[in-house]
Amino acid sequence: MLRCRQSLFKGSFCLRRTLATASWSPHLATKYPVGQALHGYEIKRVLPVPEWRLVAVDLVHGQTGAQHLHLDRADNNNVFSIGFRTLPPDSTGVPHILEHTTLCGSVKYPVHDPFFKMLNKSLANFMNAMTGPHYTFFPFATTNGRDFANLRDVYLDSILNPLLKWEDFVQEGWRLENRDLEDKTSEIVFKGVVYNEMKGQISNADYFFWSQFQQALYPDLNNSGGDPQKITDLTYEDLVKFHRNNYHASNARTFTYGDFPLEDTLKRLNKEFVEFGRRQSPRALKQLDFDKDMHIVKQGQFDPMLPEEKQTKTSMTWKIGDSKDTYETFLWRVLGNILMDGQSSVLYQRLIDTGIGTEFTVNCGVDTLLDTNVLTVGVTGVSDVDAFRACVNDVFQKVAVAPIEEMKVNAIIQQLELSKKDHKPDFGLQLLYSILPGWTNSMDPFEALKFEELIHRFREDFATRGSALFHDLVKKWILDKPIFHFSMVGSKELAKELEEEEQARLKNKVAKLDTQDRQIIYDRGLLLRDKQAKKENLSCLPTLQTSDISREAVYYPVEMLNDQTMVRITDTNGITYMRGKIEMNDLIPHDLYAYLPLFADSLTSLGTKTKPFKDIEDEIKLNTGGISSHSSVTTDPLTLQPRLNLGFDGWCLNHKGGKVVDLWDQLILNTDFNANKNVLKVLIKILASSAVSSVTEAGHSFARGYATAHFSKTKAIAETLGGIEQLKFVMQLNSYLEDESLFQTMVVDKLVQLQLIMMNCKDRLRFFVTTDTTNQAEAITGQLATFRDKFLSSSNESFTTGDYPLLSGTKPTLLNFPFQTHYTAYCENTNIPYVHADTAPLQILSSILTSKHLHKEIRESGGAYGGGAGYDSLVGSFNYYSYRDPTPLRSLQVFHRTFDIEAADVTNGKLRLFQDIDAPISRRGEAVWNFENGITHKMRQERRERFLDTTSQDVERVRDKYLKRQPGYGVVVGAPIPGKTDPPAWDTVTLSAS
Repeated sequence: MLRCRQSLFKGSFCLRRTLATASWSPHLATKYPVGQALHGYEIKRVLPVPEWRLVAVDLVHGQTGAQHLHLDRADNNNVFSIGFRTLPPDSTGVPHILEHTTLCGSVKYPVHDPFFKMLNKSLANFMNAMTGPHYTFFPFATTNGRDFANLRDVYLDSILNPLLKWEDFVQEGWRLENRDLEDKTSEIVFKGVVYNEMKGQISNADYFFWSQFQQALYPDLNNSGGDPQKITDLTYEDLVKFHRNNYHASNARTFTYGDFPLEDTLKRLNKEFVEFGRRQSPRALKQLDFDKDMHIVKQGQFDPMLPEEKQTKTSMTWKIGDSKDTYETFLWRVLGNILMDGQSSVLYQRLIDTGIGTEFTVNCGVDTLLDTNVLTVGVTGVSDVDAFRACVNDVFQKVAVAPIEEMKVNAIIQQLELSKKDHKPDFGLQLLYSILPGWTNSMDPFEALKFEELIHRFREDFATRGSALFHDLVKKWILDKPIFHFSMVGSKELAKELEEEEQARLKNKVAKLDTQDRQIIYDRGLLLRDKQAKKENLSCLPTLQTSDISREAVYYPVEMLNDQTMVRITDTNGITYMRGKIEMNDLIPHDLYAYLPLFADSLTSLGTKTKPFKDIEDEIKLNTGGISSHSSVTTDPLTLQPRLNLGFDGWCLNHKGGKVVDLWDQLILNTDFNANKNVLKVLIKILASSAVSSVTEAGHSFARGYATAHFSKTKAIAETLGGIEQLKFVMQLNSYLEDESLFQTMVVDKLVQLQLIMMNCKDRLRFFVTTDTTNQAEAITGQLATFRDKFLSSSNESFTTGDYPLLSGTKPTLLNFPFQTHYTAYCENTNIPYVHADTAPLQILSSILTSKHLHKEIRESGGAYGGGAGYDSLVGSFNYYSYRDPTPLRSLQVFHRTFDIEAADVTNGKLRLFQDIDAPISRRGEAVWNFENGITHKMRQERRERFLDTTSQDVERVRDKYLKRQPGYGVVVGAPIPGKTDPPAWDTVTLSAS
């Protein structure tokens, strides 16, 4: 399910998109003469977009009216997508469940789940299917031409000619089933992949707030993902009807991007579409309509990281015009950025700095989802809703007359211009994401590509009208206009009420069953189990072979300009990327490790003695593409020993490289913790308020980290820096905020202590520069040397990083969170480093277990949204996991099983691994593994050859040698399971506000 988090720059204009450095000629447009017929399509329009070095081609299929957008660009990472408008008729999740079931077998490919099977037969670097609020689309990306044709064929047949079997509907959607499949008298429960996925989604407080807000604001927009309380009303007949009405060629929006020939795709599409006639598009979305203030209050999840009086999220929303007015929409995006982006923004200063709220809500910003644009301002952690509303209204009253700082506007334009130059390998996918939502709602996709026109018009207007340009917007759409007020109050009882509702709903359905119904349910459960266990003939699916994989790893040469600076020279389109790190091994006491993430966050939040961070933030926006800092721990690829670092990076146009170095100087050496205590408190509140949401999004990752921290020094430190242990630490810091003496000694003084240590690390500074000329590299290296000289020589090593304590305990652990479903992990230690020959077959083994065995056992049989295995070659851990899992204890049992390996499995496992290994990377990411992890090209090449040369015997050998030889560690994230996860058999970790 696609769920876009709100951004001030989202939707049709894709303002943070990137421009690769591929060659482009204005004559490229002549390849596509308007009016030309191509395989049933007619070229309607052509738009050269020189700033993105592409030509957009608008085509229409004559017979059906299907629309196709082709973006011709010299980029070998080609993208294909087919999408539809799928306005949900209710909240049963029919678009979402259909997205799943269309990929469960088709006329040409009558195997179960060809989509997941193709993950093992392809080198695609991206494959997915996504359900949005009113649209569904199916994209993939690959650099291999044969692979592109294979996946296009499977996608089209799966989507347009699916089998839509009844058993796939009950498997992916919902069903009643005996808890024990062998016992027809056992309890009957709800199961289904989407059902459990959405139970997991509503456990995410941000998603729940966003979805409830959206449904309340847009009366015509039901929950496309599905409300678990409504999903069990959906029938198989409803699903088939929805496919017939919506997955029709006349309703299709197809998309291609890259350098593969357009004609091949049009020929394949026409072959499919000639089976269809022309029909009217599905009904349009109703206009947003409220002509007076509206007030909606709902119950939401209780956040254990916040006090009881701060459990309210609230927002204010205004209609701000027609989304088809692209210029006015652009103006609102600029104004929204000025109002809410960063500490220098007026609403941040008035709402967050003052403590009215702890952070902005997920629905904040300009939303162009439907025909009517809306602007939303909201905060979480509110105790006085009236004070929030009064403050927001006061801000807009002042914004309507106060001058807008020209520097802030210039900084935004600088960011937009710089974003055009920054190369990212998924540029085609990013364009698709920005275009498709509006395109399926009848917006012109070309408008999303006219970036330069918008910037040019804006520059002229702002030069002549200045602040009045924005004053008029506020007066026209905000002042004295209807407001949609939406609030959600955290309730400790919500999780219990949802559980009780589910049990009542289940009881009601079970009560209606007669003896024959129960027999059908029992037989169906056995049928599904047998189907999942059945070995299929997959010969109908197209596949690549390992011979399609090059034995040579791509070489990204680097050189050392001096003992501290590594340089990569490549085509960066006039940009310089800089990374720095302070190697912290053996320099700080263990009790300060937990402070490192807060220290790193403080560098880009607090400010110095002479400048508040809001002024520094303006400098960053005006001169760079961004500055960031972070703490990290990596593992030596030869010894498995941990490496502790403070990292910092930045990027800019070549001529502004000195600005990045100057900003590093200000932030690392001159951040003043004592002078900015109040800002530090705000930062801690923000970290606390977002903690639980991070677990709901990636509970399995937290579980794996917690488990592996029992035997890996690196992971034990990582757990302290960013796992459950860090969340516990943030809660502890949050409890100090009201006690000034305690806050000084336990927070401020500790951060000052860390800063003093950092200032004495001259010999431990390392830099990595990526730029496009040797002269630029040498110039930056000189500036970095001057920066380095401001540090003092390193102090003596008094502490041993390698002695950092592991997490203790041998029992399985429940990480107690009030979620509707669970996440699990089970980890085992192989204790071999990255360079060991056995890491390659171990990683292939993890790929095989995921695709061949655990997908069936965890997702299909167990009903979890996902599950699999992984091998972390840097720390030497073999791990298993499940995601949004209704039967976590069963999953832990599955992880203990041993599975057979066949030769064909090894080939499939290699293909799946090389999707990631050979995925295109950004310029800034080239060779970064050398700088951050000490992994050389020779190591990568040797490992690549080991992958390709691994046999089934090698995989079986490492399976028998390393797995199940000693006890591992099991972790479950979620609510307690009565009688199953209780002490003393289990350890329990619970987070709650102090």
